Amino acid sequence: MAERIPPKARILLIKLRSIGDVIYNTSVYASLKKRFPDSHLTVLVEPASLDIVRSHPDVNEALCFEKGGFLKEAKFYLDLFCRRYDVAIDMHEGTRGAVMCFVSQAKYRVGNKYAKRSFLYNEKIDFSDLKPRYPIDYQVALIKKMGAEFDTPMPDIHFDDVSRLNAEQLLRNQGIEKGEAYGIVHCGTRRKYDQWQFKKFAELAEALPARFGIKTLLTCGPGEDDQAQEVLKHIQGTAPVFLTAPLQELGWITRSAQFAVCHNGGYMHLASALRIPVIALFGVVNPRVWKPLGDRDIVIYKEIECSPCNSKTRKPECFDGDAECKRRIEVDDVLSAVETLLSRK
Repeated sequence: MAERIPPKARILLIKLRSIGDVIYNTSVYASLKKRFPDSHLTVLVEPASLDIVRSHPDVNEALCFEKGGFLKEAKFYLDLFCRRYDVAIDMHEGTRGAVMCFVSQAKYRVGNKYAKRSFLYNEKIDFSDLKPRYPIDYQVALIKKMGAEFDTPMPDIHFDDVSRLNAEQLLRNQGIEKGEAYGIVHCGTRRKYDQWQFKKFAELAEALPARFGIKTLLTCGPGEDDQAQEVLKHIQGTAPVFLTAPLQELGWITRSAQFAVCHNGGYMHLASALRIPVIALFGVVNPRVWKPLGDRDIVIYKEIECSPCNSKTRKPECFDGDAECKRRIEVDDVLSAVETLLSRK
């Protein structure tokens, strides 16, 4: 198929879903543009992930789909149709992504041959022979079949200079100068049933400066301030520096950290992609599949009978933010991991 794509093709790459999925998806942009160097690449994501792709040097345009009423979404689909893409690549594989691929009416509508809505594609690619195992393998496999070449695929994150300046100012406002060492405790998660207990986050935030003499930043993602406030309620002594920021600013702040403690999720993948040592607290999913990619990262996981789990096997206390798989993770487990990381420097 690759030889049929025109040199100056307008390519639409559809990658909806969460931040973590889009972070892994960044591993294909450079190879795709290397294979089609004169193409115009548009990446379609959702609002939460827009900051991940909008500054990438190989992305010509970042397009954002926001859910809304009928008229709002109809206008979006009409605009998608009018853009006249030559190639549309569905890397979402859900119903919405397949429909977007079809509505684009691109000459080549590309997707996984075995996706549920593959009848909406006219170029169905079978990459099962590549035997993808981890999330990043699935991102790469489809693009490999389009003729792109990869060495060692890794997420490739870029942020703009305005965000860097904003991040530096945020740190200065909190008394942290450029080059000063700090660690990050990121307490936010979208899934309450995967929440490490707020009291333990508070104990950790107090113990880190006392034990290691390092400043501690308590952070969370957009819309997660309430979780950080719950942590702060449990602080007995001096409160840690609390920062909430848009994703690009948070990325710059993370890039300069000594380490980051966080749940499995989008922020974990972001920090690991930025080559920051991550201490990842796992519970509801299998870390053998979803572990961070860095060779310095540490996973803390208490393997119990019901983990990994799903909506049918979770217990009532999980939905109250008190899952046993997370309750078994102690503050000392995390402190030992931090000590291991700092001793490697």
